Amino acid sequence: MEEILTAKELGHFLKLSESTIYKLASTGEIPGFKIGDSWRFDMEEIRKMIGGAKEISKKMRGLAKTQGVPKKDYSMSLRNAD
Repeated sequence: MEEILTAKELGHFLKLSESTIYKLASTGEIPGFKIGDSWRFDMEEIRKMIGGAKEISKKMRGLAKTQGVPKKDYSMSLRNAD
């Protein structure tokens, strides 16, 4: 059974503000869909997105270690990664 969340519910789950959820959804940075004027989010898709983000983070940490990138520079590169 699909679990569909509102922006408020997703914000609570991700520990982000509702306005941040709307911004991320409207730019396509998080998967969501609109019903009329209301955003909705499929929890399965959100979990996939989180899993992918964790995998990218893990790969970047490994790459940073092999390249000798200082931790402070690594954290900045994660924020700027797309």
